[in-house]
Amino acid sequence: MTGEATIRDRWLGAVCYLSVVVFLPILRRNRSEFVAAHCRQGFVLLFAEVVLGVLVLVLESAFHIVPVLGVLVSLVLNLAYWLLFIGISVLGFVKALSGERFDIPGLEDLAARVPVQANEDTEEF
Repeated sequence: MTGEATIRDRWLGAVCYLSVVVFLPILRRNRSEFVAAHCRQGFVLLFAEVVLGVLVLVLESAFHIVPVLGVLVSLVLNLAYWLLFIGISVLGFVKALSGERFDIPGLEDLAARVPVQANEDTEEF
């Protein structure tokens, strides 16, 4: 990233942490390195949300066989799932708005493999 991130780049970076809305900055033609980095992180966060959401659903259905314990396990799993992803999304949103880069712990290697590149030299649409 060269210099400070512009206000537009900060907002586009912040939008990357709003689940499926990450595709708006990804599909945008004019993207700085700052926005591209946040797009990669937001896409990996969305991927992790989907994978862990499916895992929670499978575990929920498996534990619903047990009457009381199944409901308690389901509640705890759903609460942990939502608090984890809302917390990471809010943290990424705030970091992007403040102009900082944010790496999600444990997912930075996967984010580096996402093929979203900066292309600042194209015309604004």
